[in-house]
Amino acid sequence: MSVSLDDVNLFVQTVVHGGISAAAEANGLQRSKVSRRLQELEKSLGCQLLIRTTRTIELTAHGARLYELAEQPIGYLRQGLTIMKEHQNQHSGKVRLAIPSALMSSAAFNVIVTEYAQRYPDVSIEIENHQESVDLKRQAFDLQLLPSVVKVTDDSYVQFSLLPYRSHFVASKAYLDKYPEIQTIEDLKNHRLLTNRYNADLLNPEIPIALKSDDLNLLRSMAMNGNGIAFIPQIHSKPALQQGHLVEVLEDFSHPKQHLTLIYPSAMFLPNKVKVLIELFRQRFQ
Repeated sequence: MSVSLDDVNLFVQTVVHGGISAAAEANGLQRSKVSRRLQELEKSLGCQLLIRTTRTIELTAHGARLYELAEQPIGYLRQGLTIMKEHQNQHSGKVRLAIPSALMSSAAFNVIVTEYAQRYPDVSIEIENHQESVDLKRQAFDLQLLPSVVKVTDDSYVQFSLLPYRSHFVASKAYLDKYPEIQTIEDLKNHRLLTNRYNADLLNPEIPIALKSDDLNLLRSMAMNGNGIAFIPQIHSKPALQQGHLVEVLEDFSHPKQHLTLIYPSAMFLPNKVKVLIELFRQRFQ
């Protein structure tokens, strides 16, 4: 689909006048027509230009780039529009991920990033540690992964469930031999409990937590060293259980199932480099 310079001009008018309604009035057009033509411009470029709210508009990174281009001579603008369109179809540039620290150290995540980097060496990867939902559009992130217990800041974002899991209580045999027997959840009040911020919300508030950390490796290590009972995902404690470094506590107690949520701003404006990364997550985590 070719890019209409008239629609580009209408986009500029929208930015200059501070909104779609104001741009429509200034150009003698209906608001719905301006909105539709802006949507067609975004579709033809393959990227979102404006963040629309009830009363205001805000430029995305692509929108700011287009506004900058629109101030240049027409030949430069045409060249820039072509580059913007091609950028969406290339496996180059940069992808930015927001990931909890616990996932950063997981074997599955390392495999995904390694495979992606090997397949697409021209793509620069930026990974930041974020434990809470971020504003993907305003902070220029392509993807975020979060546990399902975390509320996503924008309900319009695409949310895809991955990797269902449960958490459980584990401790070293030496710790269990040393301290009072545990037969019920209430008995945990007499023990040192180690967990992360997400799992802490699943527990009775009356159960004291000796250590809360986003580092699952630290929680597992402390449990293995006899420093308490860890409440962590089963997938994270499995190797230590198999090797006999940890044993399960309260095996018959069923904890709520959780999952990871893969989040991205829109299914409509996804560059190919991001689509490929999403598919890798789906393959590995399902």
